[in-house]
Amino acid sequence: MSDTLNWTSYVDTKAQAEHDRLTLLQEIFDPFSARLLDRVGVRPGSQCLEVGAGAGSVARMLAERAGAANVTATDMSTDFLAPLASSGIRVLHHDVVVDEQPGEFDVIHSRFVLEHVTRRDEALRRMASWLKPGGWLVVECATPVPELSSDPAVRRALAAMAALMARSIGTDPAWARTLPVPLENAGLVDCTADGHTIPVRGGGALARWLTATHRLIEEPALASGAITADDLAAAYATYATPTYVDYTWLTIGAMGRRAG
Repeated sequence: MSDTLNWTSYVDTKAQAEHDRLTLLQEIFDPFSARLLDRVGVRPGSQCLEVGAGAGSVARMLAERAGAANVTATDMSTDFLAPLASSGIRVLHHDVVVDEQPGEFDVIHSRFVLEHVTRRDEALRRMASWLKPGGWLVVECATPVPELSSDPAVRRALAAMAALMARSIGTDPAWARTLPVPLENAGLVDCTADGHTIPVRGGGALARWLTATHRLIEEPALASGAITADDLAAAYATYATPTYVDYTWLTIGAMGRRAG
């Protein structure tokens, strides 16, 4: 059995609603990803791997910089990646924990993957071993911080989501806060990490994405008693209120280089 998060536990990966959710994710987080890629210097001809390609935007960024033929995009569900294959990007159904090495790379990137993998340190070591000497691994991981929310219902909804995912699929929402130490433990050098947070503004893209993400686990969360229907409805109403502002979602971007 795979140890990598399989979203089919919660979502139809072929559904338009999931595509829309991933499109929002890209709108929100792609600018930070682009800055990280520019820091490591993706160049024409660089061999690049995107682990957990989602709807494909970071793989497209890599293709713009390195050339489509030099990019491999992997995911546990490749339903939304057909356009990448049509553009010349190599698309693979691949489990980063157990499947064979997909090549050797100058740049490997993943976003919102490792926090959901129970054997995350092993996955990180595997990815580090796939780098060419001098190659860079760039990892982005999310860590919600419900305790910072000014709204009690949002605080409870975020905490319930984190707790349910931890119990059901092994997500560790605090693991991101240990970066870049896991990269150092994987044998990489010149390791650094930056935290990135943007406001959750009611009605904005991040609030709509959080609402859509809560809805993925709404049924099991309610069934388990992790949150009440009233609290969840109140959180959704808050996320839709234009005057609501909060800072409850932190992304850590970390990078490290293989010596040589």
